[in-house]
Formats: sequence, C-alpha cells, structure tokens
Amino acid sequence: MRQPKDALTPAAFSVEAAEKWALDRAATLPDDPFRLLALWSVSFLVQADPSERKTRYTMRIAQADGYGRSGGLGPGLPDPDPDLVGQDTRRILKDRRWRDDADHAAMADLVIGQVSRPADEQIVLDDTLRGKYVARAKIFADEAGRVLQRRGAEHRKVNRPRVLVVGATAGILDALLRRGLDVCATDLSPDVVGQTLGGVQVLDGKTANARLMKDADLAIVTGISLTNGTVPDLMSLAKTHNTSTMTRDLLRSACGGSGGDNRVSAAGGTRDGSAADHRDV
Repeated sequence: MRQPKDALTPAAFSVEAAEKWALDRAATLPDDPFRLLALWSVSFLVQADPSERKTRYTMRIAQADGYGRSGGLGPGLPDPDPDLVGQDTRRILKDRRWRDDADHAAMADLVIGQVSRPADEQIVLDDTLRGKYVARAKIFADEAGRVLQRRGAEHRKVNRPRVLVVGATAGILDALLRRGLDVCATDLSPDVVGQTLGGVQVLDGKTANARLMKDADLAIVTGISLTNGTVPDLMSLAKTHNTSTMTRDLLRSACGGSGGDNRVSAAGGTRDGSAADHRDV
C-alpha cells in the first residue's frame, strides 16, 4: 500500500477538479444521458438515534438518465432555475450557467456518474432506519480496521491506533471505540462542538484539525467538507503528516461510485480511484 504522503493529491479533492475530470471523459459521449430532466430541492431534519445529533440537511438532485446530488447543512435552497431543465448538463457546466454551488455540484456529480468506474463493492441495507444506522456505522468501523491493517504497524504513530473523525456522528464514533481504537472528533457546527457523541467529546475543527491530524493514523472525513471547500486543506494536512484517509458521501469522482446513498472511499489517494477502494452503501 502506498503511503498517504506519496499517494494523496489534495488539489484533486474539489468540485472544480472533479468537473474537469468528468467533462474531459464525457466530451464525445451521446447527448441523451446528459439532458437534464429535473432539478429537485430536498430539505429534511433527521435524528436516526436518540444519542445522535439532530441535523438539518439540504440537497439538490439533478436528474437525467442517472442523477447527481449535492448536500449541505442549514436552511433550504432557493428554487431551481427552470431554464436549465432540458439542457445538456455538460454545456451548463462549461458555460457556468448554474445558479449556485448546490446546482454546480449536483450537475457535476450527474456527469461524473456517467463516466466513473463501478464501485468495487455494492452493499444493500434492507432494514429499518435504526438497523441501517447501526449497519452503516459498522461498515465504517470495519473499513477503518482494514485501512489501519494495510497501513502496517511500522507506520503507526502511537502504540494504539488513533482515528480522527471530521464531521462527528455518534454511531461511527461509538463503533470505532468498540474496536478498541483511540478516537477523536471535530466539527464546524457550533451546535455540536463541545458535546459528547458516541462517547467522544467533539472539538472545534477550525482550531483542532491541524493538531489532531498530525497525531492520527487515519482520518475519516465527511463529504460536507467538499461542498464547504475545506477538504483540500484537510487532505494537505493528511499528506503532510502521512495520515491515511477515508471519505464518505463525496462526489463519485472522489470515490468511484455508481450512485449509492453513502459512498465510502478508503485509503484514497487520487480522484480517479487509482489508490482507493470504493463501496456504495
């Protein structure tokens, strides 16, 4: 396994880089798969478990033969631009006709879905919401164990493997602790910073990420860091400190997926997945 200091390309982890990668590969493909049929706005509040944070999500979904999506936190999005529906998403992106960042990321994701390789593994969770929540957290913990094993004891920074979770969720934190790992967590939401989730106190990412990344063997990074623009800096820190990474819920270009609801990219180093394993959940 290539070490993060050699494999990671931080500049690749941006919507702009993902868009360029996808448009280059989609340039000669037929028009129909890229014609925008619908733009959806979704807003919902969720708490999957009493111990979990309450989170308000907003999503933009761009629908063609497949779909693309972007997600964020906070209040709802503005109404979609009706003039975009019916147009070729490749042309919308090239002409920069998207109205906001949510439209941009969703339509880039749509194009990416047409040119990405399939996931290495697709996992279907057919259970109650609570059952899916528990199973999803276990998948992340199992993957973290595999990444740390591949990393090798000789590259471990401390005797007990240390994992940093950027974007705290109680289920994942609890599952990692149950594996006997040393776990720390950060978040940018003032509603979460200072709380204890899954047995771990959540620190302020603005001040703690750099320090914690230095000592971590593995960082699990939320996909929200792509839409809020912080993921390149996080990947730069990981590269500098030779910290392995897992990303979740990123665009398909960052995780090679075919459209699962939760996309897991483990030990990734490059946007096209040449140094990563990818699973759609």
